[in-house]
Amino acid sequence: RRSKGGDSGNAFIGVLDIFGFESFKVNSFEQLCINYCNEALQQQFNLFVLKNEQDEYEQEGIKWSFISFPDNQDALDLIWKKGYGILNILDDQCRAPGTTDKTFANDLYQKLQGKPRFEANFRQVGARQFGVFHYAGLVEYETDGFVEKNRDELPKEASDLLLSSSSDFVKELASIIQSSSAQDKPTSGRAKKNATVGGHFAKQLQELRVKIDLTSPHYVRCLKPNAQLVPDNFDPQMIVEQLRCAGVVEAVRVSRVGYPQRYSHSQFISRYRTLGLREMKKASKAKTKVKPIAVLVDAIAKKMALIDFKTTAADEKSGK
Repeated sequence: RRSKGGDSGNAFIGVLDIFGFESFKVNSFEQLCINYCNEALQQQFNLFVLKNEQDEYEQEGIKWSFISFPDNQDALDLIWKKGYGILNILDDQCRAPGTTDKTFANDLYQKLQGKPRFEANFRQVGARQFGVFHYAGLVEYETDGFVEKNRDELPKEASDLLLSSSSDFVKELASIIQSSSAQDKPTSGRAKKNATVGGHFAKQLQELRVKIDLTSPHYVRCLKPNAQLVPDNFDPQMIVEQLRCAGVVEAVRVSRVGYPQRYSHSQFISRYRTLGLREMKKASKAKTKVKPIAVLVDAIAKKMALIDFKTTAADEKSGK
């Protein structure tokens, strides 16, 4: 869509291919980032398709029974919230000297024990693992490698090796890497907030959400038909679980009882004025002015009530 800024050069149509929700036998830092992205975009889907739709009915004064849907804000806070989010704790560990995956795990257990959506039982603590109850279910993560992956530092020996290359292209790559590393280093004794992989990922995700909020999104949901990844095998239970986890079931419920056809007043009058033409002409000559749309809707409502009355009367007469 066109940007809200009004710049005619900013009109665009974009396609966002979202990572699938990941839960493997061994889940690490990469899976946490991917699942954090899924959590954030799932919340955006819920707000756009479910909450905003129902809020519009309430603003229009339409009689409506609110359909509840799961809120995953506490899961997002658990992963990225200043003070106790998993990625924020990881960033603090990466900036402190002498930290390891073990100190990171211990810090998690100390700060997050008892938090909603967080799990760390005796078995998990012994294996330096933790669990997160995502919107799609529980995922257990291994803390091994978290600190190193989040730092993502290129060893100085490797950088020097690239700079000593006889290839101008490789030297250029090395200089780019060095300049990028220099920008991330602290300038006044404090590290920059987004100097880590997790911080950079979270920042990019927030920028993406802001961009999506400026558009009119349409969603295409891809479903895995079976766990064996074979053709012509449709597992109904697996499909239903995916639909529930993705909020599609609630979206269908809203669509079924909602009002999918949206007309402006002028469009509605242009299309259905023949159903209340006599009433609209009479109202236009009256001393008290009434909006044409109000006259037309009232005329249609009365005709619909008359049709219902005649149908009932006919049923009673015929003995039904």
